[in-house]
Amino acid sequence: MALENLRGRFGSIAPVEIAPGVAAWVLLSYDLNQRVLRDPAGFPRDPRRWREAREGRATPETVPGPFWYFRNALASDEPDHSRYRAVIADALAAITASGARLAVREITAELLAEKALSGRCDLVADFAFHLPLLLLNGYFGLPREQGARLVGLMRRVWDGGKDAEAARLELFGYAQAVTVDRRARPGTDIVSRMVAHPHGLDDEEVAHQLILVISAAHDPLMNLIANAVHTLLADREFRSDVAGARTRIEEAIDAVLWRSPPITLLPGRYPTRDMELAGARLREGDCLIIGYGPAHADPVVAPKAGPVGSSGARTHLAFGTGPHRCPARDLARQIGVDAVGALLDLLPDLHLAVAPQALQRRHSPFAHGLDALPVVFTPTTIAPPASPSTTGAPSCPHAPTPSSSSPDRPAPRHTTSRRSARWHAWWSKVWRPGR
Repeated sequence: MALENLRGRFGSIAPVEIAPGVAAWVLLSYDLNQRVLRDPAGFPRDPRRWREAREGRATPETVPGPFWYFRNALASDEPDHSRYRAVIADALAAITASGARLAVREITAELLAEKALSGRCDLVADFAFHLPLLLLNGYFGLPREQGARLVGLMRRVWDGGKDAEAARLELFGYAQAVTVDRRARPGTDIVSRMVAHPHGLDDEEVAHQLILVISAAHDPLMNLIANAVHTLLADREFRSDVAGARTRIEEAIDAVLWRSPPITLLPGRYPTRDMELAGARLREGDCLIIGYGPAHADPVVAPKAGPVGSSGARTHLAFGTGPHRCPARDLARQIGVDAVGALLDLLPDLHLAVAPQALQRRHSPFAHGLDALPVVFTPTTIAPPASPSTTGAPSCPHAPTPSSSSPDRPAPRHTTSRRSARWHAWWSKVWRPGR
């Protein structure tokens, strides 16, 4: 049953069956999702509390997907949560916005240079999938083929198919091997920083944090980039609002995070006692599935989000809320902004190659993304980076070295007015009244 049908039948919280004989609850209202996310004492995160699993009805084989992680920052309660979160946050803090922006622009040029002369491409397969992958490769210090393997495994877990559990086990084994290697041969990458952190995580714990960073960084970023471009090209009203309001890319990304969040559902929270919640009678250990997509579609709240660029548009839950809120939310948002901006700079006359209704969404209970986003544009020549790195991103996530800002490779600096000018130049080409 569609989520909106569940809302009409049950209200703020709906009973669902996530596998034969395995019950759970989906949170549908904005306020209820926010309440549960902000109450880790009443609704802890550790899936080992899950009653359906404790009583043998749910197993990794019968319920695939991201239900079974418990030693990472997102799926842990105190005191482990604070330990794990600090390790991730401190490792990611070495990434600067300027360094990430430079990497995004170089990777975008490298990816689009291969397709520019043809005048057409699939912005999911050819761009949105690869850009966060190549960024992660650089920040993890991985060659392309290894990063692609990790990301491919994580995507199978997100999609929750019959091979999701095998992918989860293979992913953990590979992440642990990377961790062991970094402990033996430390570098300046994110994994090495997690290994060397004063909190002293063991190899298994570091591997779990690595998997969490991959899962939170690649698939959601890929979906955000593709959803943003899709919305800009397919939604005439959105295009009109953006063009008329002189909206910046940052504000457009916030609007897309409201309207089309990259993750629509995510397990879970587990009440510590029997209770009544929004009229539903819950038992201790029931699984509550957080509904980011349903929360944003809540008819009580959606109008309050306001127009694009308003403060209400920044109250979305796409990065979570409460103590488990994404520690890299500002960086993730900025990467999305920079990716869309770099794309539109290089291909300013993008158009959908098919009717909007012909586009297909991924078959995933959790991820909200497109299978493909075919576009056409005027064939052009794009010069790839002068000397792209072997990973497609800086191998060291530190602040840029002097060579990064040398005259040979200037870091882009865009004022609001220049970015606005580029933005409106693009809109003048792709938007016409009545189109």
